[in-house]
Amino acid sequence: MSSPPSYPVDLGELEGRRFECIEGCGLCCLCQPELLEGELPYFKRNHPERVMAKRQPHKHFALAMKKKVGSCAFLDDRRCTVYNMRPHYCRQFPFHVHVGDRAQVELDLSCRGVWTGKGEDATAAGLRLVAENDRAISSAFHQTNPLYRQFFRNCLDMQIECRPDRLRQEARPFLGRFNDLSYLATLLEASAEEEPVDIAKLLVKTLDRPKRRELDEAAWEAVKDSLGVADPFDAPIYCDIDGRWNLFRLEDESIEHYLITEEGDLEHKGGMDSEDVQLPELTPEGAKTFSDYMGILNRRDSMLGNAYYLMDEYGYEDDLPNIYYGVLATSALDLLWRTALVCKVAGLRADSDGVREGIIYYDMDRLDAPTIGAFL
Repeated sequence: MSSPPSYPVDLGELEGRRFECIEGCGLCCLCQPELLEGELPYFKRNHPERVMAKRQPHKHFALAMKKKVGSCAFLDDRRCTVYNMRPHYCRQFPFHVHVGDRAQVELDLSCRGVWTGKGEDATAAGLRLVAENDRAISSAFHQTNPLYRQFFRNCLDMQIECRPDRLRQEARPFLGRFNDLSYLATLLEASAEEEPVDIAKLLVKTLDRPKRRELDEAAWEAVKDSLGVADPFDAPIYCDIDGRWNLFRLEDESIEHYLITEEGDLEHKGGMDSEDVQLPELTPEGAKTFSDYMGILNRRDSMLGNAYYLMDEYGYEDDLPNIYYGVLATSALDLLWRTALVCKVAGLRADSDGVREGIIYYDMDRLDAPTIGAFL
């Protein structure tokens, strides 16, 4: 029997979940896979023309993408032609290992295969992933754990409340209200004030027309940076029910809709004004799915690490609850907007199915947010 890891491990997000690879999806094949040192010889020997040297975010080798921006060069008719030799990067999907003051395995909910309830047990796969990568996780932990200790020392020096378990516990009873537009507007306004937010005593204000307009503008601010990237292939991708790769991009204040082809081309499908996307009122079933997802975000170390990152960026001038609740509320607002967009395009209601599609569009982007810690 192997010895237990030398660092704390959390697999809570995986409990009760199963996952499978859905034929014809290929979403993970739109992410360029980095090659580990042990994988490089095989590909250099057998497929040298499909290996690229990369300089960002660090020097490494990766597999080529079609036309440099499309799907992986080894994807043919939505099937991997080197499946048995695919890199570790591909084998690990849809799992992400976040290392901070512990190792936490998070599940990429943009993968449609985690929503079917079929396939392999996610907890068992997460345990195996940690065991197989113990050395790399241990190495990362010995780098990130001191960063966390320094962060907490900085908070204590500035007399800032920084108990993450208490913060999460206080947020938990109110996560079911994060789809309520009046509640979101009040929380966002409170989180921007100098006074620390006491979420249990938050007095929800009536959402009048000016406040609603401000909330719509805040939602647009939350999403437009990711839609307005210079390179269209840097925009978030939504793999829809039929397996089409959808890309929405901001162009001259218009939201243009494209489909990405397997060859790496863009097919224009139309456009709409940003004002055509209105924050939705969720059905009770949709509100339940939304609340469950907010619960997942509240448990993720990468979410808390994002708040820590912002705290450090702001020079420890704000209270941690204000930043954390602001991040949660902004995430909820972003998800509501994306739910409205995909429901509008796909002709769906804002029920459980509609919210699930919004999560599928949003979660990969959420996992890509900056954080104190490291993703392996």
